[in-house]
Amino acid sequence: MLINNRIINALVLLLLVTGAMAQNVSTDNSFRIGKLKNGMTYYIRHNAKEKGIADFYIAQRVGSILEEPNQRGLAHFLEHMAFNGSKNFKNTPSSPSIVHWCEAHGIKFGTNLNAYTSIDETVYNVSSVPVKQESTIDSTLLILHDWSHYLDLEDKEIDKERGVIHEEWRTRRAGMASQRLMEEALPIVYRGTKYEDCLPIGKMEIVDNFPYKALRDYYHKWYRPDLQAIIVVGDIDVDKMEQKIQSVFSAIPMPENAAHREYFPVNDNDKMIVASLKDSEQPIMLVTLYMKREATPDSEKSSVKYQRDGYVDDLVSYMIGERLNEMQDKNPKPCLSASARMGQFLISRTKDAFVLSFGARQEDVKGSFDAAVGTIEQIRQHGFTPSELTRAKAFRQKVIDRQYNERNDRRNSYYVRRAKQNFLDNEPITTEAYDKQLDDQFFNEVTLDEVNEAMREAITNKNQVLVVYAPDKAGVNVPSDAQFEQMVLDAQAKTYPKYVEKKLDDKLIETLPKKGRIKSEKEGLHGTTEITLSNGVKVYFKKTDYQKDAVTLNFFAEGGSSLYPVKDLINTQFISAAVKEGGVGRFSATELNKFLAGKTIRINAGVGDETQSISGNSSIKDIRTLFELTYLYFTNLRRDDQAFQSELNRMRSFLTNREASPNVSYNDSIAAIVYGNSPRVQPLKAASLDKVSYDRVLEIYKERFSNASNFKMIIMGNIDISQLRPLLEQYIASLPSTGKKETFAKTYPDVRNCNETHRFEKKMKTPLARVTVFYTWDEPYTAKSDLELDVFKRVLSIAYTDSVREEKGGVYGVKLQQSLNATSNPHALLKIAFDTDPDKYNMVMPIITKQIEHIANKGPEAVSLQKVKEYLLKQYDQSSVTNDYWLYVIYNQLRHGVDFDKDYKTIVRNITAADIQRIARNLIKSNRRIEVTMQSEKEM
Repeated sequence: MLINNRIINALVLLLLVTGAMAQNVSTDNSFRIGKLKNGMTYYIRHNAKEKGIADFYIAQRVGSILEEPNQRGLAHFLEHMAFNGSKNFKNTPSSPSIVHWCEAHGIKFGTNLNAYTSIDETVYNVSSVPVKQESTIDSTLLILHDWSHYLDLEDKEIDKERGVIHEEWRTRRAGMASQRLMEEALPIVYRGTKYEDCLPIGKMEIVDNFPYKALRDYYHKWYRPDLQAIIVVGDIDVDKMEQKIQSVFSAIPMPENAAHREYFPVNDNDKMIVASLKDSEQPIMLVTLYMKREATPDSEKSSVKYQRDGYVDDLVSYMIGERLNEMQDKNPKPCLSASARMGQFLISRTKDAFVLSFGARQEDVKGSFDAAVGTIEQIRQHGFTPSELTRAKAFRQKVIDRQYNERNDRRNSYYVRRAKQNFLDNEPITTEAYDKQLDDQFFNEVTLDEVNEAMREAITNKNQVLVVYAPDKAGVNVPSDAQFEQMVLDAQAKTYPKYVEKKLDDKLIETLPKKGRIKSEKEGLHGTTEITLSNGVKVYFKKTDYQKDAVTLNFFAEGGSSLYPVKDLINTQFISAAVKEGGVGRFSATELNKFLAGKTIRINAGVGDETQSISGNSSIKDIRTLFELTYLYFTNLRRDDQAFQSELNRMRSFLTNREASPNVSYNDSIAAIVYGNSPRVQPLKAASLDKVSYDRVLEIYKERFSNASNFKMIIMGNIDISQLRPLLEQYIASLPSTGKKETFAKTYPDVRNCNETHRFEKKMKTPLARVTVFYTWDEPYTAKSDLELDVFKRVLSIAYTDSVREEKGGVYGVKLQQSLNATSNPHALLKIAFDTDPDKYNMVMPIITKQIEHIANKGPEAVSLQKVKEYLLKQYDQSSVTNDYWLYVIYNQLRHGVDFDKDYKTIVRNITAADIQRIARNLIKSNRRIEVTMQSEKEM
């Protein structure tokens, strides 16, 4: 019998590929990975990018899924208790609490010191720890040691924390219909499995009343070495750290007859599961369609095949996203939004899914289903095209190339995340070089047939689950479960035509503009080179290597919407929509996204209250494209009437039920009360859309970007000035210029000068008092005042955490925002916001006021002031080596003439208690206080 040579060759190739894919991936040996005799795992990695700093984590394969029905909420409760007393941190004068010890060393609670509990894992961290002193390292490891096995869990501390967690539950549920709807959906979606009722926040009747022993039993059952990993990454000696970990953690006992840690399965279903739920506070109809499939077992994740499958899934997700974006290029847009992904099925680690999500238009629900589900079905029937695959591969390659180029610029958190994923999910730890090697291999090997086959394994139209969150409002017709199911099945039963793609231009700019020239160069502020161009633009270039493969640009001028009358404000609000929907030059928005698929570019043009700007960043190799787009956004914003009107129609549908959430009414009330119903801060409502004129929107945009001489540009990145000069001459010096100098107008309203309290009631599903207090007063607009105000906010935050949260259990947290604004009158503002039980309002509110009065009368607590100063000094060292920091500093100096960097550390060190006391006194003396409180209606 004769055998065709081509068949033999194909079989040989298949065997070779199969053999290669069965191999395991190469592990990054820069990690020191080990296991103690008691079963505890550890990961250690040196990283010098953040000098003198390290991150310390303890990760646990323990989450709320392990709770029994009478323990609902204890996993999350235990996480809170980890900060309330342990063997070595007692919260006594001789033994400070974990929080107080950390903050005394510049480690801020909530920022550097934190934790989270999810379904399958619990993770604690002490991050950005200064590690110059061995004693600091030792104490930090001792914190992790105590978290592992030695929490006190005292009765009185448990009782104090019950109120805090109840307020956290209240804050999450109040005004957030999606949280409540998810709680209702899970028993339907996961019927008969452990996932029916497992959200970490738990049940409040259990949180409020569980016996103390229940929490201790849960702790000792599940917090144990075989389920824990210590992760330390930073500027540390790996050998020394390994010895310390072995010394500190080896003695932690592993319990005998330990409970089995199970990962619970999820049932398959032949008939579609439908969970459609309504809520009076849900503003729009959100639809999610899942097609379930088995998740890759942990034991198979170290193979090359797993990496290749992930590569293909990423290609499929990208191409589906492109199709869904293009699906929206109609008037009206079929959906309010649409996206898709491949990944975990809802909250279950043991099941994956293809996930389609979209916002349905309430006036045409079936049309939204037909469009979104139909787009997916068209892909399933005909597959992707070669050009789509080429773009998807290019997009994936640019991501991997960027990661490789910046492989030595990683912050500690990046390596911590890799270690966490390895321990918790058995994701392999690989190097960027190896990732690039694999991706280059897959780039050449993966075919369109392979991608389409993988796509059809994901988009199966079987094992489907449909979840719909809908408004519960008179006049909004919500279909039944059966009708929703039929909409999906109808869209999937249709036969669709093949997708036809328009050919893209290969150049952004067909004819280059006539070059301008560089008039002068000189030394500028903060190590920049100040370059003046022939059209009057001033450029400030700072060469940096903070990110090896990044260039950042901010091109701005004063003016903005402040120069336009009130009747034009609605049009200025839609400039961002014109930019997003129109595209530039000859490229529609969809075409532009396709053109940029293989390029690392982010750019945005817009008009703000006081400025107009074009800002963005790119990789080094894509810097020319960044400048081409800057030129086009300045000179040639594309008009697309259909796209713009489609966006208006989408917004009209989106805004139809905007007041459903109490939060919207509350924010509207704040704007009206604080700014005196100023027309410049009116919320966007559906009725306002009739006043939008696309002609006027484009006219205003062109006016704002008509005079380059009024603009300044800040550029920084890892390039030489010799690379920059020709780009400036070609694309920036060539921009149109009138030579006219312009500034903004003082038309934005100031906060009203009054002392008022406004309280109102609103019907809410979850009882709540939502409070926001605004204080305004005058401080000189200087770097010193700005820092003093920041310090005041931080010491006040510590006082609120100790008093209102920890002592009284009255709130989950108090949010504080401060600003010193050069163009406001007065300059200084402090905003205090919190949620609480309506019955606790009268207890909480006086404490909020008294803490400010305490600082005004006696000054801040010395220990709090020192904590804040330690944190700010450490934070400066971390932030001052980033492009974002220097953009902020240079921008503010150019706009407002204040240098926020000069002598920063000296100013911080020299701030006294008297300085902060003066800030508090000035605040009180101004007698400018506005409180806006919304409370749930009392039941009659």
